[in-house]
Amino acid sequence: MNLRRLQSSAVVILVTVLFIASPLGTASEMTFRQLHRVSVPEAHQAVAVDASSFYAISNRTIGRYEKGTSRPLAKWTAPDGSPVIHLNSGIVVDGRLYCANSNWPKSPLKNSIEIFSAETLEHRERKEFDETEGAINWIQRHRGSWWIAFAFYGEANVRRTYLARYDDEWQKTGTWTFPESVIERFLPNSNSGGAFGPNGRLFVTGHDHAELYVLTVPETDGELNHVATVPAPIAGQGIAWDRSDIGTLFGIVRSRHEVVTMRLSHREEYATLKQPVQWIRDENNPVLAPRKGEFDSTRVMNPWVVRADETYRLFYAGGDDDKKHHIGVATAAINDLTQWDRTGPLFGTGAEGSFDANWCVLPHAVQIRDDHWHLYYTGNAGKGTGLSAFPGIGMATSPDGMTWSRSGDQAVLTPSGEHGDPDAIGIAGGSVLQVRQKDGSTQWRFYYTGCPTTGKPHALNQQKTICLAVSDDAIHWKKLGSVLLRDPERDYEDIAVAGPVVHQQPDGMFRMWYSAIGTRWGFYSICYAESEDGIHWRRGAKSDDNLQLSPTGDGWEKQMVEYPTVIREGARLRMFYCGNGYGNSGVGTAISK
Repeated sequence: MNLRRLQSSAVVILVTVLFIASPLGTASEMTFRQLHRVSVPEAHQAVAVDASSFYAISNRTIGRYEKGTSRPLAKWTAPDGSPVIHLNSGIVVDGRLYCANSNWPKSPLKNSIEIFSAETLEHRERKEFDETEGAINWIQRHRGSWWIAFAFYGEANVRRTYLARYDDEWQKTGTWTFPESVIERFLPNSNSGGAFGPNGRLFVTGHDHAELYVLTVPETDGELNHVATVPAPIAGQGIAWDRSDIGTLFGIVRSRHEVVTMRLSHREEYATLKQPVQWIRDENNPVLAPRKGEFDSTRVMNPWVVRADETYRLFYAGGDDDKKHHIGVATAAINDLTQWDRTGPLFGTGAEGSFDANWCVLPHAVQIRDDHWHLYYTGNAGKGTGLSAFPGIGMATSPDGMTWSRSGDQAVLTPSGEHGDPDAIGIAGGSVLQVRQKDGSTQWRFYYTGCPTTGKPHALNQQKTICLAVSDDAIHWKKLGSVLLRDPERDYEDIAVAGPVVHQQPDGMFRMWYSAIGTRWGFYSICYAESEDGIHWRRGAKSDDNLQLSPTGDGWEKQMVEYPTVIREGARLRMFYCGNGYGNSGVGTAISK
């Protein structure tokens, strides 16, 4: 066996649970926002999904449908005499649709995984199991392993239901049972569906209830941990996280043969903003433009500002005539932003084959202590497709914030490589800050850009998420997952969110400025969000509430505005940002009203 790797509405379902698996802050109420609901005849047992299609699954029939239009693309029905009796779930891995199958409730019980071409639904292979007790109800691919649930039915047996993990040779490497709090909700039936979410938590369903059970899997065999029960606009059965659209979940309503598309959210996401900002653009923009014959001859991009007495140090990425990108710094008096002195490159790109062999971009300089600075930057390897060309975030160090040296050849943060993770294929910078916690301690946080997908469609090629990692020393980082996703209901950020700049105020509230890509312009605009804990972010009650700067005019920023950096300037805020062509036209500035 070859194991290679519509209608629209805004129903909001609430539950208490952290958005990411994190010890930070207090619990917040997660939501699922219903996006679409469509009737298809095969929506009887489960649904599967990939980048282009969804797959409605009934006992002996599978229908493939185009996302967005629900146009039928392919269909398969089990022929007479086929051992395919009771398909229960599906997952698409490397162009193949894997479906759990059993002959339940017949005896002796027979279990198998049925494998189809995802494109044509041609049946390709079958993996039979020796287990004759417990019906296979769902299969998942997660963290390099196969995961299968074996369901037992009825009051006397349901507690025997378990989750098994297998390696690629189908050797069992772990088993876990379900906690009593979940078993009670399964009754009078059993576990029906399951899928690992974008931040590693396991979501499972029963056969009937309109809810999901959020679980974590202990490292060793034992009992799964029940984190929360989540109401959802479905009715049990098989579910599927869309690994090509981070945060989107598919489910079904069996009685109406409906496939439902939902979006992960939380209760505060659309609350009213407390401190929205309006900006006045500088009439001298762009204040820092490319220079012919220099390391920044073609681009001045990704500004990052720090203050030294009455001087601004503006770190930025410059592009040269050979399409290499290096980090430089420009200094200017705070009261005169028309005159800048430039220095650069501050250090070279990496050796051939390294993560930063082609570009060093997205600088963000942080003073760790009096005599020690870190400059985090994003590397481009010069190879790879789309955002996969960004394989790591590197670090340079300095004793004074001016003279820098690269801190080795290894990145401090790299993509996960796990399809379905928010940083699966690429990773880029954002901001690092030391956060005051409620117990009086401090913690370093890295808000960064995760790149989950690649592909020809704009929504795959440019999809980005905002992620969080934490550290005690600002060198070794632990990833906690995504904290802000694209918003499919706002057309200025319905493709990507990226480049987060986060501040913590004296009262503890967090403020974030970030770059967003949406179908309104097709390119970047600058948006804003707020949070009480730095994890659960509110975007404002209405569309455009969090839109801060958009493309404008017929000059240097008519195409896009992006990659802001924000600093307090007296009673107001100062923003630097770049314009057309990702900095081809240079960097401008704006000040808050």
